[in-house]
Amino acid sequence: MKFGVFLNQYYTENDAFDAPDLIEQAELMESVGFDSATLGERHVHEEGFVEPLTGLAALAARTDSLELGTAAMLPALYEPLHLAETVATIDRLSGGRAAFGAALGYRERELAAFGVEMDERVGRFLESVELLKRFWSGEEVTHDGDFWNYDEAFVSPAPDDVPVWIGGHADVAIKRAAYRGDAWIASASSTTEDLREQIGTYEDALDEFGMDRADNDVVLMRDCFVADSVEEARETIEPYLLNLYKLYARWGQTYMDEHEVEVDYDELAEKFVIGSPEECVDQLRTYEELGVDHVLVRCQFPGQPQEPTLECLERFGNEVIPSFH
Repeated sequence: MKFGVFLNQYYTENDAFDAPDLIEQAELMESVGFDSATLGERHVHEEGFVEPLTGLAALAARTDSLELGTAAMLPALYEPLHLAETVATIDRLSGGRAAFGAALGYRERELAAFGVEMDERVGRFLESVELLKRFWSGEEVTHDGDFWNYDEAFVSPAPDDVPVWIGGHADVAIKRAAYRGDAWIASASSTTEDLREQIGTYEDALDEFGMDRADNDVVLMRDCFVADSVEEARETIEPYLLNLYKLYARWGQTYMDEHEVEVDYDELAEKFVIGSPEECVDQLRTYEELGVDHVLVRCQFPGQPQEPTLECLERFGNEVIPSFH
């Protein structure tokens, strides 16, 4: 099982986070054995947010082995040729380490800022992913579509290979990932039982489409913190988890009422990997047994200082990852 980090990109009021913190984290991650670093996408976030492709280009210049991915971007918002060129350049700068994770998007305000209607999301997503894969193959693309048109357009130099990861929770989205992608990104909100059923759906779809499961990964995101105990981990991260859930409540993406947000560890425990290194290993074994190939842990939450984040990453690399090698 591979391990990566879904890096924090959120600025918050009066906190010390800044984009160069990501470089320090990535350099440490590489030194302690992580396999990947990923960035997500957010727009019109009042406090500020690190743009993912620029961020990955910076990480490409300061790392040697980490796979650099998006988890996930919203291709519906972009002109595909320009996006394909940008990702291909990151792949070249990094020596072939780029991966492209894609999702539909759910936040209407975010889509509207780019002139995209909610009911256009699926059509734009499907057309864009098809075009991106064709551009990255080195093909000369002539295309007359619903949203974009090209006449003998191409990307040069084309990357050797950019794996496409597709996120989604519903069965139709999981099957879409099997048919159109190289990996499926499971929802961070999925329970263990959800994952068991969803991985079964993914594997059945791969069989249906005649694809080899060994060539198609299950990628899982999990919130994580390594400390001496569960109690210490909770005490360290709880104020910052609350910040994150308040943001999700603001955007309508959580079951919690925006004005009564709290961390319910009993309800969320199986969606976290927290505690001592031994406890974290035990929790991760469950995902390994389910068939997860690549775990992306999120160890820093909005407003959380850099120092405890670095300590957690170091402990995860030195005391958790070796158990899976």
